Amino acid sequence: MSNQRPEFRKKELALSATPYVYLPVEMTVYTVEISHREEIDGELLQRAMDRALQRMPYLTDTFTVEHGAVYYAENPLPMTVAHTDKIRRVGGAETNYHLLDLTWDGNKTWFSMFHGFCDGQGLNAFLESVLYCYYCMKDGTEYDPNGIRCDKNQMTDAETFEPCSKTYEVSPEFKMPEKKEQPKPYHLPEIIANPSGDVLEYGFRLPSGELMAFVKENGTSPAVLFSMLVGEAILRVHPDADAPIVANIPVSVRRMLGCEETFKNCSSRLILPVHRTPMDALPYAQRAAKLRGLLKMQMNTDLYRFQYNYLGGMYRKRMGEATDYREEIKIIPGFTSISHDTFYTDYIGSLHKTGYSEQITDVRFLCQPAMGNTLHMNVIEHNGYFRITTLACSDISPITDAMEQAIKDHGIPFERIPEQHFTLSRTNWRDGMIFD
Repeated sequence: MSNQRPEFRKKELALSATPYVYLPVEMTVYTVEISHREEIDGELLQRAMDRALQRMPYLTDTFTVEHGAVYYAENPLPMTVAHTDKIRRVGGAETNYHLLDLTWDGNKTWFSMFHGFCDGQGLNAFLESVLYCYYCMKDGTEYDPNGIRCDKNQMTDAETFEPCSKTYEVSPEFKMPEKKEQPKPYHLPEIIANPSGDVLEYGFRLPSGELMAFVKENGTSPAVLFSMLVGEAILRVHPDADAPIVANIPVSVRRMLGCEETFKNCSSRLILPVHRTPMDALPYAQRAAKLRGLLKMQMNTDLYRFQYNYLGGMYRKRMGEATDYREEIKIIPGFTSISHDTFYTDYIGSLHKTGYSEQITDVRFLCQPAMGNTLHMNVIEHNGYFRITTLACSDISPITDAMEQAIKDHGIPFERIPEQHFTLSRTNWRDGMIFD
Protein backbone atom coordinates (compact mmCIF):
# COMPACT_ATOMS: atom_id res chain seq x y z
CA MET A 1 0.00 0.00 0.00
CA SER A 2 1.10 3.56 -0.65
CA ASN A 3 0.39 6.65 1.39
CA GLN A 4 -0.90 8.85 -1.45
CA ARG A 5 -4.57 8.43 -0.64
CA PRO A 6 -5.85 10.42 2.36
CA GLU A 7 -6.89 8.46 5.41
CA PHE A 8 -10.64 8.32 5.78
CA ARG A 9 -12.52 7.30 8.90
CA LYS A 10 -14.03 3.88 8.25
CA LYS A 11 -17.67 3.04 8.82
CA GLU A 12 -19.44 -0.26 8.02
CA LEU A 13 -18.21 -3.00 5.71
CA ALA A 14 -19.15 -2.42 2.06
CA LEU A 15 -20.56 -5.93 1.69
CA SER A 16 -22.83 -5.41 -1.30
CA ALA A 17 -19.88 -3.77 -3.10
CA THR A 18 -17.93 -7.03 -3.01
CA PRO A 19 -18.47 -8.14 -6.64
CA TYR A 20 -17.29 -4.74 -7.86
CA VAL A 21 -14.47 -3.69 -5.53
CA TYR A 22 -12.64 -7.00 -5.92
CA LEU A 23 -12.77 -7.11 -9.72
CA PRO A 24 -9.27 -7.56 -11.18
CA VAL A 25 -9.79 -4.40 -13.28
CA GLU A 26 -11.42 -1.05 -12.61
CA MET A 27 -15.00 -0.73 -13.86
CA THR A 28 -16.21 2.05 -16.09
CA VAL A 29 -18.47 4.67 -14.56
CA TYR A 30 -22.25 4.50 -14.98
CA THR A 31 -23.70 7.85 -16.06
CA VAL A 32 -27.12 9.44 -16.52
CA GLU A 33 -27.24 12.38 -18.92
CA ILE A 34 -30.09 14.84 -18.37
CA SER A 35 -31.02 17.36 -21.08
CA HIS A 36 -32.73 20.55 -19.90
CA ARG A 37 -34.83 23.07 -21.81
CA GLU A 38 -32.65 25.94 -20.60
CA GLU A 39 -28.91 26.36 -20.10
CA ILE A 40 -27.67 25.30 -16.67
CA ASP A 41 -26.73 27.82 -13.99
CA GLY A 42 -23.57 26.23 -12.57
CA GLU A 43 -23.56 28.19 -9.30
CA LEU A 44 -27.18 27.27 -8.65
CA LEU A 45 -26.46 23.62 -9.49
CA GLN A 46 -23.71 23.54 -6.85
CA ARG A 47 -26.09 25.00 -4.28
CA ALA A 48 -28.69 22.41 -5.25
CA MET A 49 -26.23 19.57 -4.80
CA ASP A 50 -25.11 20.95 -1.43
CA ARG A 51 -28.75 21.05 -0.33
CA ALA A 52 -29.37 17.49 -1.54
CA LEU A 53 -26.28 16.21 0.29
CA GLN A 54 -27.38 17.87 3.53
CA ARG A 55 -30.46 15.64 3.25
CA MET A 56 -28.43 12.54 2.25
CA PRO A 57 -24.95 13.00 3.79
CA TYR A 58 -24.12 9.32 3.27
CA LEU A 59 -23.78 10.01 -0.46
CA THR A 60 -20.54 11.87 0.26
CA ASP A 61 -18.89 8.70 1.61
CA THR A 62 -15.92 7.04 -0.05
CA PHE A 63 -14.21 3.67 0.45
CA THR A 64 -11.24 2.75 2.54
CA VAL A 65 -9.35 -0.53 2.89
CA GLU A 66 -8.22 -2.10 6.14
CA HIS A 67 -6.15 -5.23 5.64
CA GLY A 68 -8.04 -6.75 2.72
CA ALA A 69 -11.56 -5.60 3.58
CA VAL A 70 -13.36 -2.64 2.02
CA TYR A 71 -15.37 -0.23 4.16
CA TYR A 72 -17.57 2.77 3.57
CA ALA A 73 -15.75 5.77 5.01
CA GLU A 74 -16.53 9.37 5.91
CA ASN A 75 -15.18 11.81 3.34
CA PRO A 76 -15.06 15.42 4.63
CA LEU A 77 -13.62 16.77 1.37
CA PRO A 78 -16.01 18.97 -0.63
CA MET A 79 -18.07 17.47 -3.44
CA THR A 80 -17.91 19.96 -6.30
CA VAL A 81 -19.86 20.38 -9.52
CA ALA A 82 -17.55 20.72 -12.55
CA HIS A 83 -18.22 22.76 -15.69
CA THR A 84 -17.05 20.32 -18.37
CA ASP A 85 -18.52 18.09 -21.05
CA LYS A 86 -16.27 15.24 -19.89
CA ILE A 87 -17.38 12.40 -17.64
CA ARG A 88 -14.83 12.38 -14.83
CA ARG A 89 -13.09 9.44 -13.18
CA VAL A 90 -15.02 9.05 -9.96
CA GLY A 91 -13.40 7.83 -6.76
CA GLY A 92 -9.94 9.37 -7.13
CA ALA A 93 -8.25 12.73 -6.60
CA GLU A 94 -10.13 14.34 -9.51
CA THR A 95 -13.42 14.08 -7.60
CA ASN A 96 -11.95 14.42 -4.09
CA TYR A 97 -12.33 10.64 -3.70
CA HIS A 98 -16.14 10.84 -3.92
CA LEU A 99 -17.87 7.91 -5.62
CA LEU A 100 -20.65 10.02 -7.13
CA ASP A 101 -20.05 12.97 -9.44
CA LEU A 102 -21.93 15.77 -11.20
CA THR A 103 -20.75 17.77 -14.21
CA TRP A 104 -22.54 20.15 -16.57
CA ASP A 105 -22.14 21.97 -19.86
CA GLY A 106 -24.66 24.03 -21.80
CA ASN A 107 -28.10 22.54 -21.17
CA LYS A 108 -26.85 19.12 -20.04
CA THR A 109 -25.96 17.59 -16.69
CA TRP A 110 -24.14 14.27 -16.15
CA PHE A 111 -24.59 12.27 -12.93
CA SER A 112 -22.01 9.48 -12.55
CA MET A 113 -21.39 6.67 -10.08
CA PHE A 114 -19.14 3.76 -9.25
CA HIS A 115 -21.37 0.69 -9.24
CA GLY A 116 -19.67 -0.66 -6.10
CA PHE A 117 -20.96 2.33 -4.14
CA CYS A 118 -24.61 2.07 -5.15
CA ASP A 119 -26.87 0.82 -7.92
CA GLY A 120 -29.01 2.65 -10.45
CA GLN A 121 -31.77 3.20 -7.91
CA GLY A 122 -29.27 4.79 -5.56
CA LEU A 123 -27.98 7.06 -8.33
CA ASN A 124 -31.55 8.05 -9.21
CA ALA A 125 -32.19 9.11 -5.61
CA PHE A 126 -29.14 11.40 -5.85
CA LEU A 127 -29.96 12.96 -9.21
CA GLU A 128 -33.66 13.43 -8.50
CA SER A 129 -32.91 15.18 -5.21
CA VAL A 130 -30.38 17.51 -6.88
CA LEU A 131 -32.75 18.32 -9.74
CA TYR A 132 -35.62 18.91 -7.29
CA CYS A 133 -33.53 21.39 -5.29
CA TYR A 134 -32.25 23.05 -8.49
CA TYR A 135 -35.68 23.67 -10.00
CA CYS A 136 -37.21 24.76 -6.70
CA MET A 137 -34.54 27.46 -6.37
CA LYS A 138 -34.49 28.33 -10.06
CA ASP A 139 -38.26 28.74 -10.31
CA GLY A 140 -38.78 30.15 -6.81
CA THR A 141 -41.35 27.42 -6.13
CA GLU A 142 -41.31 24.65 -3.54
CA TYR A 143 -42.63 21.88 -5.77
CA ASP A 144 -44.35 18.79 -4.42
CA PRO A 145 -41.46 16.28 -4.11
CA ASN A 146 -43.81 13.38 -4.94
CA GLY A 147 -41.52 10.74 -3.39
CA ILE A 148 -38.19 12.48 -4.05
CA ARG A 149 -35.82 12.63 -1.08
CA CYS A 150 -35.50 16.25 -0.05
CA ASP A 151 -35.45 18.43 3.06
CA LYS A 152 -39.25 18.12 3.32
CA ASN A 153 -38.79 14.51 4.46
CA GLN A 154 -36.24 13.35 7.03
CA MET A 155 -33.47 10.84 6.46
CA THR A 156 -34.00 7.38 7.95
CA ASP A 157 -31.58 4.58 8.86
CA ALA A 158 -33.29 2.46 6.21
CA GLU A 159 -31.66 4.56 3.49
CA THR A 160 -28.21 3.25 4.41
CA PHE A 161 -29.17 -0.33 5.23
CA GLU A 162 -26.68 -2.95 3.97
CA PRO A 163 -28.73 -5.70 2.22
CA CYS A 164 -26.01 -8.30 2.75
CA SER A 165 -25.63 -7.65 6.49
CA LYS A 166 -28.41 -9.89 7.81
CA THR A 167 -29.97 -13.31 7.42
CA TYR A 168 -33.50 -13.22 6.03
CA GLU A 169 -36.38 -15.41 7.12
CA VAL A 170 -37.38 -17.98 4.48
CA SER A 171 -40.65 -19.93 4.55
CA PRO A 172 -40.10 -23.38 6.16
CA GLU A 173 -41.72 -25.13 3.19
CA PHE A 174 -39.48 -23.38 0.61
CA LYS A 175 -37.15 -25.59 -1.38
CA MET A 176 -34.53 -24.22 -3.72
CA PRO A 177 -35.47 -25.24 -7.29
CA GLU A 178 -33.35 -28.07 -8.59
CA LYS A 179 -30.69 -26.89 -10.98
CA LYS A 180 -31.22 -28.17 -14.50
CA GLU A 181 -28.81 -28.07 -17.36
CA GLN A 182 -29.94 -25.26 -19.63
CA PRO A 183 -29.07 -25.10 -23.34
CA LYS A 184 -26.44 -22.49 -24.11
CA PRO A 185 -27.99 -19.28 -25.43
CA TYR A 186 -27.42 -17.87 -28.88
CA HIS A 187 -24.60 -15.34 -29.09
CA LEU A 188 -24.59 -12.61 -31.70
CA PRO A 189 -21.62 -13.03 -34.05
CA GLU A 190 -21.42 -9.27 -34.69
CA ILE A 191 -20.89 -8.50 -31.00
CA ILE A 192 -17.15 -8.32 -30.48
CA ALA A 193 -14.97 -6.74 -27.82
CA ASN A 194 -13.68 -3.24 -28.53
CA PRO A 195 -10.39 -2.50 -26.73
CA SER A 196 -10.90 1.25 -27.21
CA GLY A 197 -14.01 1.15 -25.04
CA ASP A 198 -16.03 3.10 -27.63
CA VAL A 199 -19.74 2.34 -27.29
CA LEU A 200 -22.16 2.69 -30.21
CA GLU A 201 -25.67 3.80 -29.30
CA TYR A 202 -28.86 3.33 -31.31
CA GLY A 203 -32.29 4.31 -30.12
CA PHE A 204 -36.02 4.89 -30.54
CA ARG A 205 -38.72 6.97 -28.89
CA LEU A 206 -42.16 5.40 -28.61
CA PRO A 207 -45.23 7.23 -27.24
CA SER A 208 -46.20 5.77 -23.86
CA GLY A 209 -49.93 5.65 -24.51
CA GLU A 210 -49.75 3.65 -27.74
CA LEU A 211 -47.03 1.38 -26.44
CA MET A 212 -48.81 0.57 -23.17
CA ALA A 213 -52.03 -0.07 -25.07
CA PHE A 214 -50.13 -2.66 -27.14
CA VAL A 215 -48.63 -4.15 -23.96
CA LYS A 216 -52.08 -4.43 -22.36
CA GLU A 217 -53.62 -5.84 -25.52
CA ASN A 218 -51.11 -8.69 -25.41
CA GLY A 219 -51.44 -9.38 -21.68
CA THR A 220 -47.78 -8.80 -20.94
CA SER A 221 -45.40 -6.24 -19.38
CA PRO A 222 -43.08 -3.58 -20.87
CA ALA A 223 -39.88 -5.50 -20.04
CA VAL A 224 -41.21 -8.60 -21.82
CA LEU A 225 -42.36 -6.63 -24.85
CA PHE A 226 -39.03 -4.84 -25.24
CA SER A 227 -37.19 -8.15 -24.99
CA MET A 228 -39.51 -9.71 -27.58
CA LEU A 229 -38.81 -6.83 -29.99
CA VAL A 230 -35.07 -7.41 -29.71
CA GLY A 231 -35.61 -11.14 -30.17
CA GLU A 232 -37.65 -10.52 -33.32
CA ALA A 233 -34.91 -8.26 -34.67
CA ILE A 234 -32.25 -10.89 -34.03
CA LEU A 235 -34.24 -13.55 -35.89
CA ARG A 236 -34.70 -11.23 -38.86
CA VAL A 237 -30.93 -10.81 -39.10
CA HIS A 238 -30.04 -14.37 -38.06
CA PRO A 239 -32.89 -16.67 -39.18
CA ASP A 240 -30.52 -19.62 -38.76
CA ALA A 241 -29.99 -18.97 -35.03
CA ASP A 242 -29.59 -22.46 -33.60
CA ALA A 243 -29.94 -21.78 -29.86
CA PRO A 244 -32.44 -20.02 -27.56
CA ILE A 245 -32.42 -16.23 -27.73
CA VAL A 246 -32.30 -15.24 -24.08
CA ALA A 247 -32.80 -11.89 -22.35
CA ASN A 248 -31.09 -11.12 -19.04
CA ILE A 249 -33.24 -8.65 -17.08
CA PRO A 250 -31.81 -7.00 -13.93
CA VAL A 251 -34.30 -6.35 -11.15
CA SER A 252 -34.24 -4.61 -7.78
CA VAL A 253 -35.09 -7.00 -4.95
CA ARG A 254 -35.60 -4.31 -2.29
CA ARG A 255 -39.27 -5.11 -1.86
CA MET A 256 -38.62 -8.85 -1.46
CA LEU A 257 -35.95 -8.19 1.19
CA GLY A 258 -37.94 -5.48 2.97
CA CYS A 259 -35.34 -2.76 2.41
CA GLU A 260 -37.09 -0.52 -0.12
CA GLU A 261 -35.22 2.63 0.92
CA THR A 262 -31.57 1.54 0.70
CA PHE A 263 -29.29 3.31 -1.76
CA LYS A 264 -26.84 0.39 -1.81
CA ASN A 265 -26.59 -2.41 -4.35
CA CYS A 266 -29.66 -4.61 -4.07
CA SER A 267 -30.41 -6.48 -7.28
CA SER A 268 -30.72 -9.81 -8.99
CA ARG A 269 -31.64 -10.90 -12.51
CA LEU A 270 -34.40 -12.64 -14.41
CA ILE A 271 -33.82 -14.92 -17.38
CA LEU A 272 -36.29 -14.84 -20.26
CA PRO A 273 -35.99 -17.17 -23.32
CA VAL A 274 -37.81 -15.06 -25.91
CA HIS A 275 -37.24 -17.16 -29.06
CA ARG A 276 -36.11 -20.56 -30.32
CA THR A 277 -38.18 -22.42 -27.73
CA PRO A 278 -41.42 -24.47 -28.02
CA MET A 279 -43.34 -21.26 -27.22
CA ASP A 280 -42.48 -19.95 -30.71
CA ALA A 281 -45.45 -21.94 -32.05
CA LEU A 282 -47.92 -19.91 -29.97
CA PRO A 283 -49.77 -16.86 -31.31
CA TYR A 284 -48.04 -13.60 -30.39
CA ALA A 285 -50.38 -12.59 -27.55
CA GLN A 286 -50.27 -16.04 -25.96
CA ARG A 287 -46.48 -16.12 -26.12
CA ALA A 288 -46.25 -12.61 -24.63
CA ALA A 289 -48.53 -13.63 -21.76
CA LYS A 290 -46.60 -16.88 -21.19
CA LEU A 291 -43.31 -15.00 -21.03
CA ARG A 292 -44.78 -12.58 -18.50
CA GLY A 293 -45.81 -15.63 -16.47
CA LEU A 294 -42.22 -16.91 -16.58
CA LEU A 295 -40.99 -13.62 -15.16
CA LYS A 296 -43.60 -13.62 -12.38
CA MET A 297 -42.63 -17.18 -11.41
CA GLN A 298 -39.05 -16.00 -10.89
CA MET A 299 -40.14 -13.09 -8.67
CA ASN A 300 -40.29 -15.34 -5.62
CA THR A 301 -39.61 -13.65 -2.28
CA ASP A 302 -38.26 -16.83 -0.65
CA LEU A 303 -35.94 -17.43 -3.60
CA TYR A 304 -34.37 -13.97 -3.34
CA ARG A 305 -34.05 -14.19 0.42
CA PHE A 306 -32.37 -17.58 0.07
CA GLN A 307 -29.98 -16.13 -2.52
CA TYR A 308 -29.14 -13.10 -0.38
CA ASN A 309 -28.56 -15.30 2.67
CA TYR A 310 -26.00 -17.18 0.59
CA LEU A 311 -24.43 -14.06 -0.92
CA GLY A 312 -24.33 -12.19 2.39
CA GLY A 313 -22.65 -15.13 4.10
CA MET A 314 -20.12 -15.45 1.29
CA TYR A 315 -19.31 -11.72 1.26
CA ARG A 316 -19.01 -11.50 5.05
CA LYS A 317 -16.69 -14.50 5.04
CA ARG A 318 -14.51 -13.07 2.30
CA MET A 319 -14.08 -9.70 3.97
CA GLY A 320 -13.66 -11.30 7.38
CA GLU A 321 -10.79 -13.45 6.12
CA ALA A 322 -9.16 -10.87 3.83
CA THR A 323 -5.65 -9.79 4.83
CA ASP A 324 -4.11 -8.13 1.78
CA TYR A 325 -6.17 -6.20 -0.75
CA ARG A 326 -3.59 -6.64 -3.52
CA GLU A 327 -3.90 -10.40 -3.14
CA GLU A 328 -7.69 -10.30 -2.89
CA ILE A 329 -8.14 -8.66 -6.29
CA LYS A 330 -6.13 -11.47 -7.89
CA ILE A 331 -8.94 -13.86 -6.96
CA ILE A 332 -11.33 -13.87 -9.90
CA PRO A 333 -14.82 -13.45 -8.39
CA GLY A 334 -17.77 -15.46 -9.64
CA PHE A 335 -19.31 -12.14 -10.75
CA THR A 336 -17.05 -12.10 -13.82
CA SER A 337 -18.26 -15.50 -14.96
CA ILE A 338 -21.98 -14.65 -15.04
CA SER A 339 -23.38 -15.34 -18.49
CA HIS A 340 -25.17 -12.30 -19.84
CA ASP A 341 -26.89 -14.44 -22.43
CA THR A 342 -27.93 -13.11 -25.84
CA PHE A 343 -28.74 -9.60 -24.70
CA TYR A 344 -29.40 -7.51 -21.61
CA THR A 345 -32.67 -5.63 -20.97
CA ASP A 346 -32.44 -2.93 -18.31
CA TYR A 347 -35.97 -1.59 -17.83
CA ILE A 348 -35.29 1.45 -15.66
CA GLY A 349 -38.85 2.70 -15.30
CA SER A 350 -39.31 6.46 -14.96
CA LEU A 351 -38.30 9.42 -12.83
CA HIS A 352 -40.83 10.81 -10.37
CA LYS A 353 -43.37 13.09 -12.06
CA THR A 354 -43.08 16.62 -10.68
CA GLY A 355 -44.10 20.18 -11.48
CA TYR A 356 -40.90 20.87 -13.43
CA SER A 357 -40.68 17.56 -15.33
CA GLU A 358 -41.37 19.18 -18.70
CA GLN A 359 -38.26 21.34 -18.27
CA ILE A 360 -36.25 18.09 -18.49
CA THR A 361 -36.36 17.21 -22.18
CA ASP A 362 -34.43 13.92 -22.26
CA VAL A 363 -32.95 11.28 -19.96
CA ARG A 364 -30.15 9.12 -21.37
CA PHE A 365 -28.36 6.26 -19.61
CA LEU A 366 -24.72 5.67 -20.55
CA CYS A 367 -23.05 2.45 -19.51
CA GLN A 368 -20.54 -0.08 -20.78
CA PRO A 369 -22.26 -3.18 -22.20
CA ALA A 370 -21.88 -6.11 -19.82
CA MET A 371 -18.39 -7.63 -20.05
CA GLY A 372 -17.73 -5.24 -22.93
CA ASN A 373 -18.94 -7.56 -25.71
CA THR A 374 -22.67 -8.07 -25.40
CA LEU A 375 -25.79 -6.24 -26.58
CA HIS A 376 -27.26 -4.00 -23.89
CA MET A 377 -30.66 -2.29 -23.97
CA ASN A 378 -31.73 0.53 -21.64
CA VAL A 379 -35.37 1.60 -21.41
CA ILE A 380 -36.73 4.62 -19.54
CA GLU A 381 -40.03 6.50 -19.71
CA HIS A 382 -40.13 10.29 -19.45
CA ASN A 383 -42.69 12.94 -20.42
CA GLY A 384 -44.96 10.57 -22.30
CA TYR A 385 -42.32 8.66 -24.25
CA PHE A 386 -40.33 5.49 -23.82
CA ARG A 387 -36.69 5.87 -24.82
CA ILE A 388 -35.27 2.53 -25.98
CA THR A 389 -31.51 2.55 -26.42
CA THR A 390 -29.39 -0.36 -27.64
CA LEU A 391 -25.67 -0.24 -26.86
CA ALA A 392 -22.79 -2.35 -28.12
CA CYS A 393 -19.05 -2.08 -28.61
CA SER A 394 -19.39 -2.99 -32.30
CA ASP A 395 -21.66 -2.13 -35.21
CA ILE A 396 -25.17 -3.53 -34.65
CA SER A 397 -26.99 -1.31 -37.14
CA PRO A 398 -28.52 -4.31 -39.00
CA ILE A 399 -30.18 -5.44 -35.75
CA THR A 400 -31.38 -1.89 -35.06
CA ASP A 401 -32.79 -1.66 -38.61
CA ALA A 402 -34.58 -4.97 -38.04
CA MET A 403 -35.94 -3.74 -34.72
CA GLU A 404 -37.32 -0.67 -36.48
CA GLN A 405 -39.10 -2.91 -38.97
CA ALA A 406 -40.53 -5.03 -36.14
CA ILE A 407 -41.92 -1.91 -34.43
CA LYS A 408 -43.47 -0.83 -37.74
CA ASP A 409 -45.01 -4.26 -38.31
CA HIS A 410 -46.74 -4.07 -34.92
CA GLY A 411 -48.17 -0.66 -35.83
CA ILE A 412 -46.52 1.18 -32.93
CA PRO A 413 -45.60 4.79 -33.79
CA PHE A 414 -41.97 5.69 -33.16
CA GLU A 415 -39.14 8.11 -33.81
CA ARG A 416 -35.65 6.82 -34.52
CA ILE A 417 -32.86 8.58 -32.64
CA PRO A 418 -29.70 9.28 -34.68
CA GLU A 419 -26.77 6.98 -33.94
CA GLN A 420 -24.38 8.28 -31.29
CA HIS A 421 -21.26 6.99 -29.60
CA PHE A 422 -19.45 7.62 -26.34
CA THR A 423 -16.51 6.42 -24.27
CA LEU A 424 -16.75 6.16 -20.50
CA SER A 425 -13.80 6.69 -18.19
CA ARG A 426 -12.84 4.03 -15.69
CA THR A 427 -13.39 4.61 -12.01
CA ASN A 428 -10.37 5.61 -9.99
CA TRP A 429 -11.22 4.75 -6.40
CA ARG A 430 -8.05 2.63 -6.03
CA ASP A 431 -5.94 5.69 -6.79
CA GLY A 432 -3.03 5.74 -4.35
CA MET A 433 -4.06 2.52 -2.63
CA ILE A 434 -2.07 -0.16 -4.44
CA PHE A 435 1.19 -0.28 -6.30
CA ASP A 436 1.09 -0.78 -10.06
